[in-house]
Amino acid sequence: MHHSGLNPNQNPIPMLQRSSLARIVIFSMITLAKVTAADPQPRAILHEMQRVADWQIAHPSSHPASDWTQAPFYLGLENFAQTSGDARYLDAVTRAGQSLAYGPGPRLTHADDHAVLQAWLELYALDHDPAKLQPSIDHFNKLSAALSGKSAKSISGGSFTWCWCDALFMSPAVWAQLSKITGDSKYFEFADREWWTTTDVLYDPSEHLYYRDNNFFTKRTPTGKKVFWARGNGWVVGGLVHVLDSLPESHPSRAKYLGLYHDMMFALLKLQNADGLWRTSLLDPQGPSGESSGSAFFAYAMAWGLNRDLLPSDSFRPAVMNAYQALVKNIRPDGMLGFVQKIGDAPDNHETTAESTEVYGSGAFLLAGSEIVRLLDPTKRRKDITPFHQVKLPDHFMPEAPRAFARFVPERMDDFAWENDVVAFRTYGPALRPSNENSGIDCWFKRVPYPILNKWYLQDGLKLPYGNVGKPYHNDHGEGYDAFKVGDTRGCGGLSVVINGEFHNSDTFIAHRMVENSPQRVAFELDYASQLNGQILRETKRITLIMGQHLFQSDSRFTLDGKPAANLEVAIGLAPQVKGSSPVFSQKSGIMLVWENFEGQGLGTGVVMDPSQVVKMESHTDAKGQSQAFCFARTDASGHIRWFSGFGWEGQRDITTIDAWKSHLGQFAARFIAAPYAGPSKDPNFKVHSLPVPADVPTPPKTD
Repeated sequence: MHHSGLNPNQNPIPMLQRSSLARIVIFSMITLAKVTAADPQPRAILHEMQRVADWQIAHPSSHPASDWTQAPFYLGLENFAQTSGDARYLDAVTRAGQSLAYGPGPRLTHADDHAVLQAWLELYALDHDPAKLQPSIDHFNKLSAALSGKSAKSISGGSFTWCWCDALFMSPAVWAQLSKITGDSKYFEFADREWWTTTDVLYDPSEHLYYRDNNFFTKRTPTGKKVFWARGNGWVVGGLVHVLDSLPESHPSRAKYLGLYHDMMFALLKLQNADGLWRTSLLDPQGPSGESSGSAFFAYAMAWGLNRDLLPSDSFRPAVMNAYQALVKNIRPDGMLGFVQKIGDAPDNHETTAESTEVYGSGAFLLAGSEIVRLLDPTKRRKDITPFHQVKLPDHFMPEAPRAFARFVPERMDDFAWENDVVAFRTYGPALRPSNENSGIDCWFKRVPYPILNKWYLQDGLKLPYGNVGKPYHNDHGEGYDAFKVGDTRGCGGLSVVINGEFHNSDTFIAHRMVENSPQRVAFELDYASQLNGQILRETKRITLIMGQHLFQSDSRFTLDGKPAANLEVAIGLAPQVKGSSPVFSQKSGIMLVWENFEGQGLGTGVVMDPSQVVKMESHTDAKGQSQAFCFARTDASGHIRWFSGFGWEGQRDITTIDAWKSHLGQFAARFIAAPYAGPSKDPNFKVHSLPVPADVPTPPKTD
């Protein structure tokens, strides 16, 4: 790429002569924002921007004009032209666009090769030249055709074609801009679906940051911290604000983007180092020097939010100004921006020195500088972008509305799973009958209030692009995980029938049916059948879970050879996860619980039952040495028994101590034993279903 005729030593910044760019330089009656003693003057910022822009133009990057590395520089030059009024910098972008006929890079589906289209669409907004627009439309049509056969990689339905987080800068804003320009929503609907698919897979909700790609799910820094790359997350927030600038105020995803922006900004604010910069590895900032490109993107995104009254000025304005002052210190006397990490895909401090630079670093600095000038001088703010009048930033990112949910999961060995906003469970179905598992209840630990079952099941079986590394739900990727061990135990509230002191565990369920699946409550039934002392024992269990509760209700009805199994002794169990954990029994209150430190977090499991039904509570150790806590009771005359079971996990943050767990169970019992939250025992449709007995259940001999 060549930039002829530009003199990097030309100091006075001339006012813009071209009428095309003047259309976006709209001067309002707003007076200059108050500039504190610590704030730089707008003219001083423009001078530093000119030094960086002129050095980069005089030392053009060796990367092709269509390369992703060039895109931030083109956008930075366009923003600098607008804030400075100097047409030379717009001319440089125009010449680059002409050299490519305003088209993308050579790879059709690769997001990196879409990035430069943003700059050409910005040019189109100035003069409405169709030559600057049509290549983006043509490319989208080819892209859509190429991806039409790709299967969904997450519940958001996208193909995960953007499988590295930097891609969220490269491609989404192109299609958001194109939808805004053309009025055709199809361009952004594609981008929206793919954005949230990338987020489903790569975003860590506990840290509010993106993994660069799936190779980093299990990697750790030398001090044991997760690896989150500064520049990768810098590209993300750059893309995020560009999407928001084009997204209609009424778009249904806008609240999600704003919530994501909130969480990332507040997370990044805490990670800023004392010198004003961010380190290449965000959670492990022991490096001696900050990195310029990631830091510039973060300062840009924060200043963007301040200019739209989305962020509190008292905390974010100092952060932006500190970052800017630190970035200026990284500019050499000749105008080269140093401490820019070289091209790569991971934090690597030893590659970041005073002599290391890249064109995207210069671009990020120009974007940040332009937004800071607009902060200090509101007359420079753009008026051709989506407004944010009286918009309140959501206080957290919520990809889906919390709800109760349950479903049969045939794609995962016939599991049946259920969840609400605080807990999730599953039990095992027909496909697992040959295995060790039977009718025990498994716990899935949730950190987030929104539904995770469908997402975890889908992603657990995927092989993702980088190194075929998947996202198994047995590992915590920020939303929680499945670490609870069940096997052939009762797990968390499973039931055994007790005959003459012997425990009889039903095998996996043989049939299932939904009763209710509303956002506030789920109810479903599971059928079991087994051979017991020459008779067929059948059980239909109805499980009900409502929002906000750590425990679910179980109602079971039993028959023996078709007759109500009255006065049948049953034992509801809890399987401790840590050897030596001591159960706590309170027969008087009908509460049984276990509290243990499990994998570094407190975990409480519990059973609550009407104390008038409790026969006894005690621990039993089986022949394998597995100790379980049991609450013994008997069915009524109709063969019915009711109890509650569930858990509290410290990672979810509601229940963090044994005292909190005891108190929670006590309050739960006081509320729901007298007035149960579901009463299926009174439902005439709740009955034992006499289904065909599975072939692997021995048929008992007939008796007189």
